[in-house]
Amino acid sequence: MVAFLIGLLALGAKLSLSAQAATLKKVTGSKASLNLKSQRLVAKAATKQTKKSTGKKRKTTSKRSQAASRLENLSKLPWPENVTQLAGSGAVLVLDNHVDRKGPKELYSLNPDKPYVPASILKLVTAAAALDILGPDYEFRTDFALDDDGGLWVVGHGDPFLVSEELCLAIEKLASLGLKQVENIYLDTSYFEPDLVLDGNTFTSNPYDAYNGALGINFNTVSYLIDKGGRVVESDKCTPLTSITLDLASKNKPKKKRARAGAYRLNIAESPKVAEEQSGLIIKALLEKYGVKVNGQVVLGQVLPRSITPLYSHVNSRNLENMLADVLEFSNNYMTNQIFLIMGAEVYGAPATMEKGRQAVMDYLARNGLSELTLVEGSGLSRNNLVTARQMSEILSVFEPNLHLAKATQDGSVYYKTGTMSDIQTLAGYLLRPDRPGEPLWFVILLNGAYDPGTREKILGLLKAHFVDEPAKAAGDT
Repeated sequence: MVAFLIGLLALGAKLSLSAQAATLKKVTGSKASLNLKSQRLVAKAATKQTKKSTGKKRKTTSKRSQAASRLENLSKLPWPENVTQLAGSGAVLVLDNHVDRKGPKELYSLNPDKPYVPASILKLVTAAAALDILGPDYEFRTDFALDDDGGLWVVGHGDPFLVSEELCLAIEKLASLGLKQVENIYLDTSYFEPDLVLDGNTFTSNPYDAYNGALGINFNTVSYLIDKGGRVVESDKCTPLTSITLDLASKNKPKKKRARAGAYRLNIAESPKVAEEQSGLIIKALLEKYGVKVNGQVVLGQVLPRSITPLYSHVNSRNLENMLADVLEFSNNYMTNQIFLIMGAEVYGAPATMEKGRQAVMDYLARNGLSELTLVEGSGLSRNNLVTARQMSEILSVFEPNLHLAKATQDGSVYYKTGTMSDIQTLAGYLLRPDRPGEPLWFVILLNGAYDPGTREKILGLLKAHFVDEPAKAAGDT
């Protein structure tokens, strides 16, 4: 749109130059030539900018066209040369575990034992371990207690899906129990190690980059709306505006123009402590919305005395299995690492640390005869995680009974998890054959480096065509 407007400006300047010259000469004499020269320079600059913008668009379009053409040409090569050429130095592995009792049979293999950065397909590892260690019905809770001085204690246990709607349910319950007034609000986040910063956190405002914590609300991000008048307003009744939300919204506004109307979500990137403070401010605001008077302030870094019995324990409406379906569909880094941390605390005791979570997963792998991975966190956000295609296939073997939790293609023939970072394209999952229901093939695609966008999808399409579509077609012909 900017290039289009610049183009119109340049065209208008060109068309009117001769008319302006005549008028200016009559009115201002010799100075007219200087003004006219300035206008010519403006018109020339605008035309140059238009050509530059158009050139960039053409260059980008040309690069995309060339990339698409390369992928298409390589995909037309005979099998398996097409996959081999597309994957290059990457890894591709397809296994059938249902034809030989001795173990999985390799149907296609390229660099299966070379380590790669997995990105978000690592979430399958965390999901498989969590189902074993915690169990699919594991429930996540947040405790509320009152002391003798009228202080409200909120104790976090790492609920990965403590969103505003869940918190509203909890506050509504407290109000129904007769809570009408509190003094200070004390936050107990001792279930997790304080000030957690994970390997892979890059301190940006992107929601996927959020800090983890024992009492993180809305994935430790802020949400708000910009209305048509440019004002910051609440995104919904359960997500009140706090001073931290307003501050981040202000910092996120364009400097020279009005912010575009719509919904916004930002990571609380300043520090884990600020993220914890945001949770307290939301709790305070919601208590007041539900008619509970708050006389005091939010106090961080407290530990609930053992002598105080919780008034109410809020159990999230989603259990672990439900949450894992969300994790795998939306690739939520925050939720994954919350679960990763909780596993460590459940096995080795609080406070939860990344090392405890890592060790809990390693114990799970050893217990099931699976290879040890280079694992530093549970979501795939860190580039220091490393896996091989064969190691990922082992994870697919134990996760197979739960493949329904993964995303599926529209025709239901592929269940999968993607991993995407700059210069990283990965895919892992299952190919379902219509002639052999209940006996899926496992596939892994690991591409690290400068690949054309869509390379992994093109490879998956070739795998599906060769191992699913063509056998089914052949069976239909007979």
